[in-house]
Amino acid sequence: MVPMRDGVELALDVLLPDGEGPFPTVLIRTCYDKNRHIDTPRPVLQALLGTGYAIAAQDVRGRFNSDGRWGMYFAEFDDGFDTLEWLAGQPWCDGNIGMYGVSYEASVQWFAARSGSEHLKAIVPMAATPSSMWSNEPLRGGAFLAPMVQYAVDMGYRSFQSIDFGGTLWAEDRPSSMALPFADIPAAQGAQSPWIAEMLQHPTLDEFWARGDFSCWDQIRTPALHITGWWDMNLPGALDNYPGMRAGAATTEARDGQRLIIGPWPHWMNNTRQLNGVDFGDQAVIDLDGHIVEFFDRHLKGIPAAADEDPVHVFVIGANEWWASDRWPLAEAVDRELFLSSDGHANSLHGDGGLTWESPGDSPSDEYDYDPLNPVHAFFHMCADGPVDDRIPSQRPDVLCYTTAALTKDIDVVGPVRLQLWAASSATDTDWHARLVDVHPDGAARYLCHGVLRARFRDSFTTPALLEPDRPYEYEISMDAVGIRFGVGHRIRLEITSSWSPRYDRNTNTGADNPFQESRTVVAHQTILHDAEHPSRLIVQVVERDADQATAAHQS
Repeated sequence: MVPMRDGVELALDVLLPDGEGPFPTVLIRTCYDKNRHIDTPRPVLQALLGTGYAIAAQDVRGRFNSDGRWGMYFAEFDDGFDTLEWLAGQPWCDGNIGMYGVSYEASVQWFAARSGSEHLKAIVPMAATPSSMWSNEPLRGGAFLAPMVQYAVDMGYRSFQSIDFGGTLWAEDRPSSMALPFADIPAAQGAQSPWIAEMLQHPTLDEFWARGDFSCWDQIRTPALHITGWWDMNLPGALDNYPGMRAGAATTEARDGQRLIIGPWPHWMNNTRQLNGVDFGDQAVIDLDGHIVEFFDRHLKGIPAAADEDPVHVFVIGANEWWASDRWPLAEAVDRELFLSSDGHANSLHGDGGLTWESPGDSPSDEYDYDPLNPVHAFFHMCADGPVDDRIPSQRPDVLCYTTAALTKDIDVVGPVRLQLWAASSATDTDWHARLVDVHPDGAARYLCHGVLRARFRDSFTTPALLEPDRPYEYEISMDAVGIRFGVGHRIRLEITSSWSPRYDRNTNTGADNPFQESRTVVAHQTILHDAEHPSRLIVQVVERDADQATAAHQS
């Protein structure tokens, strides 16, 4: 039982390698039961034990065997620091500590790194969240990630409230997700969660949320191996944290010590070469454990890398190969614009919406009605799904589809994606959702990435402003990033709508001060503009590599 500064004690187990210590130590801090790491250590932990590392696994505050009360993230700065200092003082620890873990276990590494402990020499955050709690989870663009409420219910007070927590949490489409107000979802299941209830009392980016921000890069001096997948539910984390640390970390060693790997994986990474019927080839599953051990060897044991390497490795879907680079976004990536157009009937995948590389000039606007009581429903398993076929929800008239002609040559799109959208609404507040898909020659529309923006936050998350009904506004919507070769015969499609249930809370369109507590609904009439004065456009990063560049990147 490790004492924290306020007297609360946190449970920690240790596995020691054979031989005489002291040893470099790898720490996992988890809210998902430390025994999962101790009873049957993952292969990477077994590999670390076998090469002379001690392994420490700790239940975070208020979870399983640890005392105190749990709430996401806010206690992890101090508790992370206190645990590191305690470890460094143990006779079996040589004072060189690394951290490892996936998802929540990854995010707490950043809180510990921000705490300033000199003993934390390296971290391996796999599927970490971004530095702001408004950049992915629990909020994205001002919309609340609805499964986080289910997560709070299933997590329980101290231990899981579900027998098969990991298997069912993101896999079940539960009727309670349609409860209104949104804050009543736990009550609809006969449950309660004090920490999620508190979050839903804060509908703007205020001081409450600032307590969970670790973006002061100039206060962090820890090398990090960022690992994520193109369909990882926490993909924005690596896309935010890697460039933040690469440019702004406290020391040259920390800036140069950042590494980034993005594979063709969902949240459950590096397990299979196939997802949803799409095969990514022999290179899709890699020796990720080997990379992790080598990274810790370099920073905790001082063993030089076998060879100089580029810090960025991304898997390009479609080409089914790894590309190496000295930076992210890639230096050779160039912004290209795809302009929205139609004859006024882009409704559904059967409509006339188009995407063109050249501005079409004036074209009629597209319209649809968004009814919060009949939202667009597209259920994805948030941990396991990848390029799902998005054709069922995109047949609705309240989903606008803008699609290129069939490509006559391969196009490599590798980098951030964003949408400059001109839109008007009859409501004083509403949501804009955008999804990018790869339309295969057989018609399958394979999901790639997504962005959302609650209209009131178009200028600021701290100071929202309601809409003037029916007035056009320009919205900039981040859609994360992709790494894909759109092949000959494929088409690029952008889908625009105003809801995605049950993945995000529904905007009730009423303009209520706190939409999470609102039960009234209003049907919004939505207009998407794409004329010369309002050029709505999708901005992607296109890479043109000659044969020598492609060969060199592939070999690295």
